[in-house]
Amino acid sequence: MKVDKKSLFLSVAICLLPILIGVYYYDVLPEQIAVHFNVSGEPDDFVSKTHAIIGVPIFLAIVQIIISLVVDFDKTPKKGALIIKGIIPVISVLVQGGIVAYALDNNFNVPQLTVFVIGIVLIILGNYLPKKEFWGKYNFNLFGLEKGVNEQKVVRAYALYMTFSGVVIFISGFFSSTVALVLIVVIAIFSTVLPFYLVNKYKD
Repeated sequence: MKVDKKSLFLSVAICLLPILIGVYYYDVLPEQIAVHFNVSGEPDDFVSKTHAIIGVPIFLAIVQIIISLVVDFDKTPKKGALIIKGIIPVISVLVQGGIVAYALDNNFNVPQLTVFVIGIVLIILGNYLPKKEFWGKYNFNLFGLEKGVNEQKVVRAYALYMTFSGVVIFISGFFSSTVALVLIVVIAIFSTVLPFYLVNKYKD
């Protein structure tokens, strides 16, 4: 397995970059910072500001290392690998920045930001998923049901669903966080069922 050390170090560094935001505002941050919000958008879990500043970026950096190694082990083409490896660093910067922003100004809507990020990620993935030059090959396993199917049609249909879902989730962010959460759950459940329908529909 050949690990792309340059992209690994760069992406992990970006994941850890938000720590500098917290350090910069450290003296004016409250001693306890909200790191989790309920369906109504109200904070329901607090940690010390030191933990909040360091803990989230480090956790996401560890997730990024795992994802990067899996992508490199799977020998994903460079274009596709770049997209996958870029998701967590962007999330780290936006979410951690949102947490700090909320700590400084309680009117900042972190759940809304999270919904927007989820929507944008789905739109991006849905747009690039059908482009085989980004991935080289599609490895999906549906207990053998994927044999003898038109692979490209299945992928294109699923990508269209992802893009549509991303748009719907993004728009829901302008409304209540409860509506957005319900949509995300429904879309996630349907996402696990849809592939089985698609492979049955597009049998060669």
